Amino acid sequence: MLVKKFLTQIFTEPDNQTFCPIRIVALIGIVQYFGLTIANYVQHADFNAQGFAVGLGALIGGTGMALGLKKDTQPQGDKHV
Repeated sequence: MLVKKFLTQIFTEPDNQTFCPIRIVALIGIVQYFGLTIANYVQHADFNAQGFAVGLGALIGGTGMALGLKKDTQPQGDKHV
């Protein structure tokens, strides 16, 4: 129950009901980064971690910017605690 509440608060708008696509896409990018890094390590393949990290940094920076820009248009309700 505690985990469900925690995940709901992370991935929803301040009303705790509307899922935020920006946060979900950011999570997918982070999971993809670590997954590709581990897969390439296991396969002994070449993987440009620095180049991918720059892209991931852009994703995270863009996520922060997008969340900042849309904060005034979010559904208002109970604030995250």
